Amino acid sequence: MKKTTYAIIALLLVAFAPAIAQVGIGNTSPKSILDISASNPSAPTNLDGILIPRITSFPDIEPGEAQDGMMVFLTTAVGTNDKGFYYWDNPLSKWISVGSEEWKPGQNDSGDKLIYATRAKLTGTDMVITDDGRIGFGTSDPVERFEFRGPGDNDFQITSANTNPPNFILYNTGGTIDTPTALATDQEIGALVIKTHDGTGVRENGGFRFYMDGTPTPGSVPSKFVISTTPDGSVSQRERIIVRSTGNVGISEPNPTASVHIRAGSTAAGSAPLKFTPGANLSAPEAGAMEFDGNNLYFTPSTVRQTIFKGLSNSASLNFPVIAAGNSSDLTITVPGASVGDVCMIAPNGAIETGLSWNGFVSAANTVTVRVFNIRSTSVDPAARSWRVNVLK
Repeated sequence: MKKTTYAIIALLLVAFAPAIAQVGIGNTSPKSILDISASNPSAPTNLDGILIPRITSFPDIEPGEAQDGMMVFLTTAVGTNDKGFYYWDNPLSKWISVGSEEWKPGQNDSGDKLIYATRAKLTGTDMVITDDGRIGFGTSDPVERFEFRGPGDNDFQITSANTNPPNFILYNTGGTIDTPTALATDQEIGALVIKTHDGTGVRENGGFRFYMDGTPTPGSVPSKFVISTTPDGSVSQRERIIVRSTGNVGISEPNPTASVHIRAGSTAAGSAPLKFTPGANLSAPEAGAMEFDGNNLYFTPSTVRQTIFKGLSNSASLNFPVIAAGNSSDLTITVPGASVGDVCMIAPNGAIETGLSWNGFVSAANTVTVRVFNIRSTSVDPAARSWRVNVLK
């Protein structure tokens, strides 16, 4: 009966509104043009409130200027318009979500509760913050703490107009955020990691990583920088360039002990520790320069370019026949690249019989002759042994 009375009074008040400055519903002292009071402010009922016209879709015929500001409540999401209050903005000729500049609560397909930016949502782009603190741009289910996802151009740019340029800072506090402490010995400080998909799953396949290079102490924070890549046929990263706190740089050498320390080579093709591509020499020699023109390797110690030693080598087992007193015997060793006139250095592996001497020379292309002399007064039968040959170019 009481609610019916309120309704009748309200209708009467509305009818006489032009003559009344203020209207009160549920109260006798309205504080505005229309003042509606709850039945009991401290213990309201589930009927205390105002119902705005509820619709399941927007009108086919758009409102006009006279309806500018008209409000409705959309009970079901329509296209990119979520459920909620909307008002008609006639100059824009569109329904505007009330609070569209704010964040709204929601839930992603994984069941994570979140808040999302309504303006971005209306354009089909997700901007969300999940309840556990993950932030996603272009995704409602970010994998990492921050994730930018999209099918097109996703460059990350920091623009500044200041003498202090933009910086990308990775700060690992150690301990906790509130109580930082020194990191552990050799602990990773931060990294820039790259990932891709190999057809079966997501893989990390490279990165730039910083580590403590030893144990940090007050006033001392030694660091190490590592660049990693993944070889063909593998999903495991390998350290390729290592810069230690000493300044020594290792090329696939984890503990460089020189300014530049290069890993050892192997018998596999393309695994040499150091290789020069042929090119033109400097027009004027420069001290400290090393050059390779395709034929010779050069080094300039001061002002004159000098050819670095060029040599060919080989070894072979030679079994000389019995050599009569005062005579000699010749055998040959193949040395690819040797030319007549090249200087040779020849030596047997191990001691040779007393009274024998030897020399060697390039007797033909790719051929070195080893000549053994018997200076004894009796014949000598040399034992078969290995001989080493170096040819200087």
